[in-house]
Amino acid sequence: MKYILANVPGFGHVNPTLPVVEELVARGEEVVYYVPDTFKEAVESVGATFHPYELDLSNMVPPTGMGLGGPMSGIQIQNALPFRMIKESQRILPQVLEQLRQERPDAILYDAMCLWARIAAQVLHIPAIQLRPSYAINEHVKLFPMGQGNGAGSPIPPPFIQQIREDIAELCKQYQLPPFDLQSTLGHAESLNIVFMPRAFQPAGETFDERFVFVGPSLRPRHEKSDFPLQELAGEPVLYISLGTVFNNQLEFFKGCIDVFGNTDQKVVLSYGKRIQPAELGPLPANFIAAAYTPQLEVLAHTDVFVTHGGMNSTMESLYNGVPMVVLPQMIEQQMTARRVSELGLGVMLESSPDATQKLREAVEHVRQDASFRARAREMQRTIQQTGGYREAADAIMDYTQKTLQRA
Repeated sequence: MKYILANVPGFGHVNPTLPVVEELVARGEEVVYYVPDTFKEAVESVGATFHPYELDLSNMVPPTGMGLGGPMSGIQIQNALPFRMIKESQRILPQVLEQLRQERPDAILYDAMCLWARIAAQVLHIPAIQLRPSYAINEHVKLFPMGQGNGAGSPIPPPFIQQIREDIAELCKQYQLPPFDLQSTLGHAESLNIVFMPRAFQPAGETFDERFVFVGPSLRPRHEKSDFPLQELAGEPVLYISLGTVFNNQLEFFKGCIDVFGNTDQKVVLSYGKRIQPAELGPLPANFIAAAYTPQLEVLAHTDVFVTHGGMNSTMESLYNGVPMVVLPQMIEQQMTARRVSELGLGVMLESSPDATQKLREAVEHVRQDASFRARAREMQRTIQQTGGYREAADAIMDYTQKTLQRA
């Protein structure tokens, strides 16, 4: 069978799909992967055919006067996702629609943020399977209460909502689609939806029907070349600090971590990203290892406490290794994750504050000293080990596609 996989250019979205693609290819299936050029090497390394599309992110900024113009926080950026998804659809569909028609795939697999792929599947009458690297959404679980306060102190302005609704109506008219509402841009479900987390972590997990397959983290050894000194982590308590790949330009925070955790009785691994120069961090204490990039799965295998932004990939990788967390969320979805981590006793949530690093030190010590956090993280680790991961995802995809073709 032949599959199209359509994704957005984000590591948190692409990474969970790569083991699934590798598994499908190993079973003799053909996968053509649509994503911008940044991910060409990663896509080809798992045996898929790479097809890029062009995306000018500068055109995805919400209009000024809508309450979301200018420099935006993580919360505001996430509020703007429906706007961005629609603009992406307007830009990408003319590039790829005829090519997709000629590909004649048996099914389209698409990330939940790829509205353009969902539209393409409808226009071309191709079976569609949704991939969710984060939470499934239904009437019990909503990430974005449109037009209201979202719990993060950043309501979406009504004029902005109206603009999005007009853009949706224009898109539906252009491609002769049944109308859909604003919430459906993020909350739409297909007949099969692959969710890359265990049902036990999903809020209201029991309310999702058989259309949702919770396969758990989709992880395979990445075989990346790295000169990171993993041997230095053996035999010592390890604190790992990383804010992911998007909102990691946090020099003052990292310097504060060096101040409060320097020369303590633990090894500290600090992943500071590509936008900070090593010299800006200043001299490092003897117990610190700082790197622009770290092999996260391998580091987490040695970690006692993980300080994280709460991105879903990082959260799942932490729980896959049974590591409790201190979560510093920067977006709505990450706040939801931080609350979930706290509710399940897997760690603690910290809000940003002027004395954030001092509170961070106290939180890390609390999570380290209270054995219940590690015990519950290991319990979730056992739950994850019982999920099928990328293999279960491939099984579900192939089974659904075969049954759909037989009915056609």
